[in-house]
Amino acid sequence: MGPTIDINKRLADYIYSDLTPEEMFVIEREIQKDPEFFTAYELNKQVTDYLKAKLQLEEMKSDPLLEEAEALADLAFESDSSDQDLQPIIPGGKRKGNRIRKLTLTLAIAASVALLFTFGILPSQLDQDRLFEQYYSPMEASDYSQRGQSSVLYSELAQGINYYKDGNYQLSIDLFSTLASDPKIQPEVQFFTALSYLGLEQYQSAQSILESGLGGDVRYQAEILWYLSLCYLKTGEPDKAKALLMKLELYDGLYKKDAQSLVRKLGRFK
Repeated sequence: MGPTIDINKRLADYIYSDLTPEEMFVIEREIQKDPEFFTAYELNKQVTDYLKAKLQLEEMKSDPLLEEAEALADLAFESDSSDQDLQPIIPGGKRKGNRIRKLTLTLAIAASVALLFTFGILPSQLDQDRLFEQYYSPMEASDYSQRGQSSVLYSELAQGINYYKDGNYQLSIDLFSTLASDPKIQPEVQFFTALSYLGLEQYQSAQSILESGLGGDVRYQAEILWYLSLCYLKTGEPDKAKALLMKLELYDGLYKKDAQSLVRKLGRFK
């Protein structure tokens, strides 16, 4: 084993905490005292971060802009390498056999640089905002004008919901504000007002309204859990988002599969 490979192996073991406390202390002393060893450590740390980003990309929903970047990053995960001396490295501190085998440092750096400069992708940018963009879509609301309700009240409610469906979010909010005091339609008014604020990217307002609806009308609980969790992504509260998403696993419906997927991805940001 050459000296460069030996250094990289030791640093990989250090980064993933695969050493005894005594061995960790020795590495830390070398990092502090040896400039070349420190440079090698910085390089290995960067590669580790980029590989974590790759793992995040693997499970994200299809994004055409990232396909070429993922193909480049796959070079760093070549499983048929003939170099038997390099040890498998995987984020999380555990060695996983065939999960990531024979990492070639040069290929990893090349793929990482391509990700960075071609697409502007950094691990810190693969964050809650990107997940929100992947998972958010306006609710496909039913048309209340077709529900047999003939009163003026329900006609106005239907108009507000249809404003929302058409993307006229401010008109929807304005109309619902005139209906908010009527208890017969309060759940619908509250819920679609929140969704309209969400459509306007006014996440705090949407969040506040959705939070007030938790535990309320059973017709909208799954939807409230879903959209409130997305609000938490945008307001920087991923732990709250995860807690709500885990509750959605109890609902056998539209959001269950996406909720489970999103919970897994949120675990990557720790």
